[in-house]
Amino acid sequence: MTIQPAMHPSVFGIRLSALDESALTRLLTEPLPPGAGVRLVATANIDHIRHLRSDQRFRDAYANAYAATADGAPVALYARLRGVPTPGRVAGPDLFASLMHAFEVGRHRPFFLVSNVDTGKRLSAWMRNRGFAADMVASECPPFGFEKDPEFSEGLAERIREHGTTHLVAGVGAPKSEVWIHEWRHQLGDCYAFGIGAGVDFFVGSARRAPLWMQRSSLEWLWRLSGDPRRLGRRYLMDSIQFPAAIVDDLSGNWQWIDRRDA
Repeated sequence: MTIQPAMHPSVFGIRLSALDESALTRLLTEPLPPGAGVRLVATANIDHIRHLRSDQRFRDAYANAYAATADGAPVALYARLRGVPTPGRVAGPDLFASLMHAFEVGRHRPFFLVSNVDTGKRLSAWMRNRGFAADMVASECPPFGFEKDPEFSEGLAERIREHGTTHLVAGVGAPKSEVWIHEWRHQLGDCYAFGIGAGVDFFVGSARRAPLWMQRSSLEWLWRLSGDPRRLGRRYLMDSIQFPAAIVDDLSGNWQWIDRRDA
């Protein structure tokens, strides 16, 4: 029997999946029927919530997502306090790692958008060690600002479609990953799609993830902040300030955008 991506009542306008990491992995490795289109999986953390408050294009991507998980511990905790019976936190890096181990030769043809060439090479090598031939896996490191270049984007979408991509993994940051996937979805073919961010780099070791005890203690943000304070300091400060405001919006019923879906 096919598992369906059951969704619960929304928090922050996001209808969180009822499936845990294992069940999601099984669902997201099933073959798609012809004409299914792009099935975007969103992983909501407080940075996403901040962008959702002000970015209409990001809201459109979320509104049309096939499934969404609580990536951030604060999002998962808030959902639990609101009585949403989700499985708890399903982090993007963990879901990505689970998918990577579930990919099968002859069934899956992943395409990776990476933030640096080294990560792309490491991903390809890892897949080859799993038995995937070179033509079964593709990766590309798009130039900075690629999402604003229609000509480049059109060519990239064509390469993704011609690869016969079954899983498109974008590790180039939010909200650009989700927005680009959503806005070019009609040119990408039939595939599952994910905006994983640094989770791609964590998986291959080109960036170091927080120790397990910090992950389990919801302190992963502190690990990342200490490693790159100039880039992430302002982001985490803005996130922490805007998250309570987002809760107020949600509790007061001022968050209505998810009610429509136009996929």
